[in-house]
Amino acid sequence: MAKKLVKIFGGVIAAVILLVIIASVALIFIINKQMVENRMEKALSRHVYIEKISVGLFSIVSGIEVKNVAISNFKTDKQLAILKGKPVSPNDVFVSMKSLRLRFRLMPLIKKKLEITELVMYTPVVNVVKSRAGTFNFDDLLRPQKPAREAHEKEKAVKPGKSEGAFTADNLPVAVSVGEVGVKDGTVNYYDGKLDQRFRIYKLTALAYDIRIDPKNLAHDDNVKLRLSTWVQSVGPVKTASVKSFNISFDARGNARPFDLTTRRLDPEIWIHAGSPEGWFTGLQIFNAIAAFPIMNKYIGDQLSFLKGKQEWKGSKTAYVDIWYKHGLVKLSNGNLNVKDASLLFGGAVNTSTKAVDADVEMELSESRNNTVRTGVRKQVESGLKRLGVTKYANPEKIVDAAMKPLLNKRGMIYMKYKVTGTTSKPDARLVFPTLGSLDSVIRQAVGSAAIEAGKEAGKKAIQKGGRKLIKKLPKIKLKLFK
Repeated sequence: MAKKLVKIFGGVIAAVILLVIIASVALIFIINKQMVENRMEKALSRHVYIEKISVGLFSIVSGIEVKNVAISNFKTDKQLAILKGKPVSPNDVFVSMKSLRLRFRLMPLIKKKLEITELVMYTPVVNVVKSRAGTFNFDDLLRPQKPAREAHEKEKAVKPGKSEGAFTADNLPVAVSVGEVGVKDGTVNYYDGKLDQRFRIYKLTALAYDIRIDPKNLAHDDNVKLRLSTWVQSVGPVKTASVKSFNISFDARGNARPFDLTTRRLDPEIWIHAGSPEGWFTGLQIFNAIAAFPIMNKYIGDQLSFLKGKQEWKGSKTAYVDIWYKHGLVKLSNGNLNVKDASLLFGGAVNTSTKAVDADVEMELSESRNNTVRTGVRKQVESGLKRLGVTKYANPEKIVDAAMKPLLNKRGMIYMKYKVTGTTSKPDARLVFPTLGSLDSVIRQAVGSAAIEAGKEAGKKAIQKGGRKLIKKLPKIKLKLFK
């Protein structure tokens, strides 16, 4: 019996190996770069050039690698015929990449499980262009072809209960398991012809990994881990946005739940802890709104104008925030930003469709900035004393101390809290703390107290002076009495 089992088991193993070899040999003959180029050109209406496709003998196990790929912008059939066999012009590249690797496992397919260990693009470059008319150089790819539209209409007629465009977990024919999928060391160049504006994303690594999706057990297997590291910069001044210029690094880790457990629709819910180890920006509209707040300006002058300038940071713990996303709503919590002159804590929500913002911002100024603000308050106090004509009755330093007191927290640092509403491009900042009156009221209160003290002192001096005069007159009074 044991011998029979060994024989059966050996036969199964031999059959599997034979299937792998047959499939690999088939791939070697079927998959070649000319065939792939032709299929891609027909599907994309773009000139495609591939340097090499590597398919080994055991490619079903080890995978397939496509090297040095270049895809052009849109081309007509006539243009494609002329460009056949030629490399893509460097000035006409829509997407290029050094390599694309696909590695997957064969055996799980038998159990209706798709297991991909790697599907990654290495060093891709994507050039996105928006014309003056507002069209993108990829718009043609988003338009469904006629056969696809007809098939879609037929499917709607057969299944009228299904809502258009709704993709659910039930549409997955198999359980999905993916090691990692995404981009490593990528670059995205964006040009807006309407605004004559450029942006660049570089050193981009964006990966979804440890993907587990089982339509039969979503409560347990409906998870994707996320990892992102990149730099984002403006190329030239930003013409219209919530910031003037920037070059910021991002490093994020998180999880996503692709399908909603109740509706089973593809409706991602995402949790991310994002940080910025290094970066700078200028002209952030929220900072501009805080710096221009009228009550604060009347109280301390233009001492917050530094917020309108360049803000820089460097260090793994200088800038970070927790992000939650679903249904176009982004919620921010535990936000922290430490720049040269201030530390900020922030949280709130942003609607990605309307750009509406509802956020709380707490700001503590640095010690050096505290001293600068005190100097600004003193100038305001001196100006107020002159305006009220009470300079000779007051001690400016004491009035400055009284004026600074509402601004200071328990650590003795200047602390402010703002409520930010409006939109990301036109935010409105309202001072929540401290509650400030006018410096004139502080001056009047301080001068009034000083005057009372001055009156008391004058009274004492008058009594003392009168007493001394009386004592001097006493001998003369006695002489008159005894005569």
